[in-house]
Amino acid sequence: MVNVVIVALAAAVLAPVASTADAPPDHVLIHRTGPSKTDTAQASSQATLTIPAQTEAAVLLLSGIHTQVSHVGDPITARLLQPVLIDGRVALPTGSLIEGRITRVRTAGRMRRPGELALRFDRITLPDGQDQPIFAGLSALDDSGLLKTRVDSEGHLKGKKSFSWKGVTGGLIGLGGLATLQSQLAGVAALGTTLPLGGGAMLGYAFLWPRGNEVHLPPETRLHIRLHHSLTVRVAW
Repeated sequence: MVNVVIVALAAAVLAPVASTADAPPDHVLIHRTGPSKTDTAQASSQATLTIPAQTEAAVLLLSGIHTQVSHVGDPITARLLQPVLIDGRVALPTGSLIEGRITRVRTAGRMRRPGELALRFDRITLPDGQDQPIFAGLSALDDSGLLKTRVDSEGHLKGKKSFSWKGVTGGLIGLGGLATLQSQLAGVAALGTTLPLGGGAMLGYAFLWPRGNEVHLPPETRLHIRLHHSLTVRVAW
């Protein structure tokens, strides 16, 4: 009987010690498996796409411009018409908004000097709200013949120079009329001939040396822009 009591007491004393030995100490940290640095770097590289310089994109001009109305610094906005793809993946989705400003304006002048207007695009906003600076300019203009405007090698818009034999004929007729007036009014007092002669001269001048074409792009004009520097975007689609 005494032996049974002794064994029971020994078991009661040793049981807490054994349970404490089985439990992990408080200062031991349990390791949880997570992504390695290599995996994180790969995921980061897959989440961005870089669009190289000289990439072109088709856009729709949302704000109309005119050399007789627009001023340097006026804002302009265009919308991307087609997605820009890099390695088969969409880098810039359709509908992205591209903002910029007018950097040069020169109205048309006599001697058929055309109007000139320059644009620069400096910010893009993607449909997911992501926006960042860009540096892009014009590269081409759809329906340039209809708009009587062209894009030169520097990306500037210029009114097309037009040569018309009808205008030349009208100018020669005006100058011929001037000569006729001179002969008919040879015996008239100088004061009386001043106005007819001046009118004939102005008529010939206006026909032979008319003003050049202005630059006028109405809203919804289709343009092509070119990136001058590469652009890296986050891809969330």
